[in-house]
Amino acid sequence: MIAWPSKHPIAEFLPVVSLSGGKDSTATALALREAEIPAVYVFADTGWEADSTYIHLNYLETALGQPIHRVRPARSMVEAIRHRVGFPSRVQRWCTRELKIKPINHFLQLLDAWSGLHVVNVVGVRAQESRSRATLPEWEEPEELDGCLWRPLIRWTLEEVIAIHNRHGVEVGPLYRAGHERVGCYPCIFAAKEEIRLVAERAPERVEVIRQLEAEITAERSARNVEQPGRHKHERATFFQGGRLNPGPVAIDDVIAWSRTVRGGRQLPLIAEPPTGGCFRWGLCEPPRKGSK
Repeated sequence: MIAWPSKHPIAEFLPVVSLSGGKDSTATALALREAEIPAVYVFADTGWEADSTYIHLNYLETALGQPIHRVRPARSMVEAIRHRVGFPSRVQRWCTRELKIKPINHFLQLLDAWSGLHVVNVVGVRAQESRSRATLPEWEEPEELDGCLWRPLIRWTLEEVIAIHNRHGVEVGPLYRAGHERVGCYPCIFAAKEEIRLVAERAPERVEVIRQLEAEITAERSARNVEQPGRHKHERATFFQGGRLNPGPVAIDDVIAWSRTVRGGRQLPLIAEPPTGGCFRWGLCEPPRKGSK
C-alpha cells in the first residue's frame, strides 16, 4: 500500500497520473485507488503508438472508472520528423521533450490554473528496472516538468505490479501478451532486438512507414546539400542508429535482418544500448530490457 507524503497536505494537491498503457503506470493508478487518493489520468499521444495500445487505453477507462485525458503535441511523430528533416537520436532525443513532456506540461498548467491546487505528476517508475532508476528519489521537482513529480512505486517489484493488476481484475496490455517487453512508441528508436523482430512480423505497415521516411528524409537532405553544401553533416537519415561497435545510420531493413539473428550472430552489436534518460526517466514509457532472445 502506498501513502501520500505526509509533508504535503493532500487537500492542497491534485495528483495527475501519466498513463502509457503499460503495466507500471496502470499499477500506479490502481495503487492510488487502493490508497483512496483521487487522481486525474493523462495520456501523451505521440501518434506513434501501436493500435492495440489505443484500444487498451479505452479498456482502462472502463476498468478505472474515469476518463483518461489525451494530450497531443503540435506535430505528431511523423510530422515532426518531416519538419526537422531528421529522426530523434541518442544525442538529439527531442521526441520525449516535444511529443510528451510539453503536451503534459501544458495540461498540468491548465489544471493548476483551473483547480487552484498544486498539481503533482504521478509516474510509474520503479528502481528495479535499471541502475539509473534505482538512484531516483520518490519525490522531486525537476526543471523539465512543471510542478512536483511523485514516484510512489519506486521500490515496488514486478511481482507487486502484477499482483495489483490481479487484485483488481485488470488485464495488462496486449503488447505484453504478444511478446513485447515494453509499451510506448511503436517502435522506439531504442527498441530491443526482440521487439524489432516482433514489430516486423506483426506490423509490417509500420516498417513500411519507416522505410518511406528514411528514403524521403535522405532525399531531402541530399537536395539541401546540393543547394547549400555541408548543410547536413550526415546526409543519410535512418530511424535506428548503430551501437558502439557499429556506429552510424542503419537502414530499417538491415535492422530487421539483424533482429532475426540468434545470440552471437554476425550483426549482433548493431543497435545502441537504451539511454538512461528521456521518456524512461519520467515514466512516460518503459525501457527495453538489456539483451535479447
